[in-house]
Amino acid sequence: MEYPLLSDQQLLEECSRDNLKAFNVLFDRYFTKLYRYALGYVNDACFAEEAMMDLMMWIWEKRHTLEIQGEFKYYIFRAAKNATIKAIRKRAIQTAPIESIENHISFISHSADHSILTSELEQDYKSELDLLSPQRKIVFQMSREEELSHAEIADNLDISINTVKNHIKFSLNHFRKGFLRYKDAVLIIGILLFLR
Repeated sequence: MEYPLLSDQQLLEECSRDNLKAFNVLFDRYFTKLYRYALGYVNDACFAEEAMMDLMMWIWEKRHTLEIQGEFKYYIFRAAKNATIKAIRKRAIQTAPIESIENHISFISHSADHSILTSELEQDYKSELDLLSPQRKIVFQMSREEELSHAEIADNLDISINTVKNHIKFSLNHFRKGFLRYKDAVLIIGILLFLR
């Protein structure tokens, strides 16, 4: 099946059947446009990217129940506006974007005592990991546990580098949400995801 040739509606129908390839095409079709649209509301690239990533993740999570009146492109841009406004309202209590953690945890040694990782955190990490789709879980483990590059993962799994990046971004958002109940969520997620 030539997914890039499918209409938005056809891709959404495939998504409702848990077809991740169809979703990746839909993601590639709209994410950059949505990101630029969000930048019209906020002058913060990381913030705009995260808000639109959350929106696309929401589309995937609601794939079985999503009902769209009219064309998807109009729906998704209205949703993008609402998602950006909602994210702005929550900005004051948000932690740093998960993607920035790699640049802010250099003070933690790779030989740090992993005893700080309680059994509860380890169990929560494994539970959250198991909630990812099979391919997303494999990609994430290859990236964070086997420390393979995006290109190496793409080559091993015979998928595009963009698909690898999408999987990792979605996984990071998934973990960020899963660990928000912890007071020092950013530090905990940084330790769990980058220093394993």
